[in-house]
Amino acid sequence: MKQYLSGAGVDTSAAVRAHLRANKQVWVADLILIGEPDDPKALWLTNFSTPLQWSLWGTFKSTVLKRGSIRSAIGLEAESLDLTWSPRNRTATGNIQNTSAYELARVGFFDNMRFRMWRTVMPTPGDADTFGAAEWFAGWIGDAQSQPGAIQFSINSYLYALDQKVPSGVIEVTNTVASYSAGRPPAHDRDGVSYSVCPQFVIGDHPQTTTMLIADQRYPNDSHVFSTDALNDGYVVFMAGSTLERQYSVIGKSYPLPDGPNTRQVCVLYSPLPWVPSMGDRFYVTMQAPINQADGDYYGFPYVPAPETAA
Repeated sequence: MKQYLSGAGVDTSAAVRAHLRANKQVWVADLILIGEPDDPKALWLTNFSTPLQWSLWGTFKSTVLKRGSIRSAIGLEAESLDLTWSPRNRTATGNIQNTSAYELARVGFFDNMRFRMWRTVMPTPGDADTFGAAEWFAGWIGDAQSQPGAIQFSINSYLYALDQKVPSGVIEVTNTVASYSAGRPPAHDRDGVSYSVCPQFVIGDHPQTTTMLIADQRYPNDSHVFSTDALNDGYVVFMAGSTLERQYSVIGKSYPLPDGPNTRQVCVLYSPLPWVPSMGDRFYVTMQAPINQADGDYYGFPYVPAPETAA
């Protein structure tokens, strides 16, 4: 039997066992947390008819959930779980901060989020604190598909990340990113200005598109503009609070744009964003993709062994 913890963190496993033996009808429910507990966008869900408070973690909101069965396996065989959620709000706003979960699923917002599920046994309907709950399933969201009236989640257990077959030599002793970057900072300017952190930018009042951003750097070097192509092949990642939070793309071309007494940073993206960013949105830019050849034409992965040696 799994360990049950009450809302106060007390082991109630024996009490739950006695309760199940003494009663032919019991009240049970699933408690689900998608995301991190300190994330304001985390989802606290339960398939019970009313919200449930489990003080050890928090309050789970009542919603329509349907999940598949959990198959137990011996050894390191990875488990998976299918979950269907039918949220009521279906209004798409084009803003991560207030749009519907259906649109969030469509743009990949839930992908790779942490998933936790507990099973609660209640002595009376709605009381999830007395006996508390037991861990039932945990992992990462591998895929989230928006369908008419429902969102279909495919969740991989934690073991999935460990149960990958890779050729010998792929995981080297030294850090691959360090080998790629050869000590370079997260971003660098060919004019000689170096950075120890990823530069952060804010969208200004210029017209934007889904593939071209015009912005000003705000951290760490306020208003510094990178020279032409200095940010090429870096990732643009939108930050918390932005209308495009957690959305990203790769820079195909970057250059300075004279604008009266000021100069703006232009980033042209390879793939379009889900919608046009808004004024005040913030994003950071990661390091450039590694170039490991002297001629500058190689964008591959030189530290992965050749197929004939990896077999």
